[in-house]
Amino acid sequence: MNFKTPRHVIIREEALDDVPQVLKEYGCDSLLIVSDVNVRMLYGVRIEQILLRMNIKPIFINVSTNDRPTLDKMHVELSTLDFDCVAGMGGGRPVDVGKYLAFKLEKPFISIPTSISHDGFASPIVALKDENGNPLSLFTAPPISVIVDLDVISQAPRRLLASGVGDLLGKITSVADARLAAREVGEHVPESALRMAEAAAHIVLENIESIVSFSKKSMTLLAEAGLLAGMSMSIAGSSRPCSGSEHLFSHAIDKLYPGRALHGEQVGVGTIIAAYLHGMDWIRIKQALNAVGAPTSIEDLHMTLDEAVTALLLAPRLRDRYTILHKLSLEDKELREIVLRTVSKAKHQ
Repeated sequence: MNFKTPRHVIIREEALDDVPQVLKEYGCDSLLIVSDVNVRMLYGVRIEQILLRMNIKPIFINVSTNDRPTLDKMHVELSTLDFDCVAGMGGGRPVDVGKYLAFKLEKPFISIPTSISHDGFASPIVALKDENGNPLSLFTAPPISVIVDLDVISQAPRRLLASGVGDLLGKITSVADARLAAREVGEHVPESALRMAEAAAHIVLENIESIVSFSKKSMTLLAEAGLLAGMSMSIAGSSRPCSGSEHLFSHAIDKLYPGRALHGEQVGVGTIIAAYLHGMDWIRIKQALNAVGAPTSIEDLHMTLDEAVTALLLAPRLRDRYTILHKLSLEDKELREIVLRTVSKAKHQ
């Protein structure tokens, strides 16, 4: 077994103040900060002042796409600039893009999430789109440092945080899928990785009454859960511990009906369906999502029954990764019944 995990993890109030010291430890005197317009507006001046006080030169770029061909062109352009490290500061997209560019540029990467909308902030995985708009999940390298400022995270939109809950609860069914694949097709995933991903989900599920408050204490729980999930993928060498049938459902929605909902929102609804298929306590998962205001139905995702069934039919064909959807190989009529029973506000016929 050979894997890398973050060397520094800082989760506390006013953690942004620690960024210069972390950079100095890596000999970084200049920093490329990948962000977006909103995060730059909220925190750009502050992080710039913090860095300049320690004589670290900041270079900002705003990203509005995770299209791989566009990012590969950006990588070539950035290679002419002079900077020592790369930081991704923002939600899922800036962190993923920063991670990808750092990997391509062979620079140390620092993850500075401003929300816990999914588990990518501490993982080696990046979610991009190919030239046809299809989702890509690429294994790069984990951040050398993860800096979570609880003051910043706690001010994130509640919808983003609820989305993060959905993504983290998805580890319940992704681990079940990985164990199913081990039993039925001989796939191997390190047990330590599965235990970590499982623990991430249960930190959230068992503390859902606290997380509902979205207090700084509950943000610590979400950050710790996300950290465990990210590290589990580093150990496994893939996203397997954290991505199963629930993620295939989300990927299918992205391909067929892009822009309907957030990643974690789709994963959460997919987790309810997958838990039902596994014979797990899907009602408890649905109640937890409902408690934090996350979607629990296809209607919440702005999808019709026909669209949901179409996505579920496509999902197992998107990736060669054995899950409960592959095992059961359900047809249209069966899927309609399951969707109506578990994740539809329509009366079950």
